[in-house]
Amino acid sequence: MSSIRRERRDALPLTWELPAAATLAWVAVAATLLPAGRGTATWVTGAGWVWPKNGTGLTASLAGLLTGHPAAGLTIADATGLPASSVVYLAVVLAEFAWLVVSLLAVGIWWRTWGPGMREGLADRFEVEKVMGLSRIRRDRHVIRPDLYGKSRTIGGRS
Repeated sequence: MSSIRRERRDALPLTWELPAAATLAWVAVAATLLPAGRGTATWVTGAGWVWPKNGTGLTASLAGLLTGHPAAGLTIADATGLPASSVVYLAVVLAEFAWLVVSLLAVGIWWRTWGPGMREGLADRFEVEKVMGLSRIRRDRHVIRPDLYGKSRTIGGRS
């Protein structure tokens, strides 16, 4: 006798490479948002967009922003236009917080759509309503849920 339960056709690998790559990509974007937040702070305050000129400046910029030196990795001309440190770090925190929110929403969508929280073969109420329409659901409710809306439903043990 065979089971009615559907088996997944495309089994996902259960190795460490995919989670490690996703984590590395997430950390890379989060690190890039540090100088991007600083650039946003200078742009919003009217000093124009600032960004490190080369890879060495970017590395120094990341280290400087993490240790409390917002002008690190910039040229002297760019560093003179920086707003107060509190404005720079406010922009950095807002950028990182926005990245965290977007990441959590993406993980939630993945979890319900493809991840372990996926319900196979079942449509939620909004998908059913989109396909059938509310009037048809109400009209055919005795067929859809005969245990609740059957035509010969008894109330309190009496017909």
